[in-house]
Amino acid sequence: MSELHLDPLPEQLRKMGAPPEVQALVEAEHARWRQLHDRLVALIVQLIDVGAEGRPVAEVIDELIGGATVGIDDLVGTTVDASEIAALLRSHGSVGEVDEQEDRTVFRHLCGSGGHYWRENPQVAMVAEGEVPGVPGDRPRYCARCVRSIEAHAGGAWTVDPPEHADQLCIWTVLTR
Repeated sequence: MSELHLDPLPEQLRKMGAPPEVQALVEAEHARWRQLHDRLVALIVQLIDVGAEGRPVAEVIDELIGGATVGIDDLVGTTVDASEIAALLRSHGSVGEVDEQEDRTVFRHLCGSGGHYWRENPQVAMVAEGEVPGVPGDRPRYCARCVRSIEAHAGGAWTVDPPEHADQLCIWTVLTR
């Protein structure tokens, strides 16, 4: 299987014909991971909301990004590589399609982090148009944090187009040339 896919590990094992007991073990661990991941996303959402009381959201997001002890460079390296981005998306529970073009790779995915939280919590706080540079209005604050983190890491070599609605696909574009 190519590295440029967004199949979660349980699905990869099914496609490979792994024994049922292996599939069951991985599915159980994946479910435990999902609970932990969702809890951490909810905490980040709350940190942004609490931090934004009386402060501009953009300032709070920039401070969170700048103060993180594990930067995005540690997760995907200092260069932008489409296979590392695919692995990052898979590790966050995102599922979708990968479109390899001549000069770019486009990931259209149902977000497994902030988008998942948004689908489960539609009342989530949104940013206003122009409130966070580079982030369209009426998007969750968590999505704004994602967009700003990636922008700080990759400049224009990796961009995020967050969906207008929770049930739509997020689009990540990685320039390959």
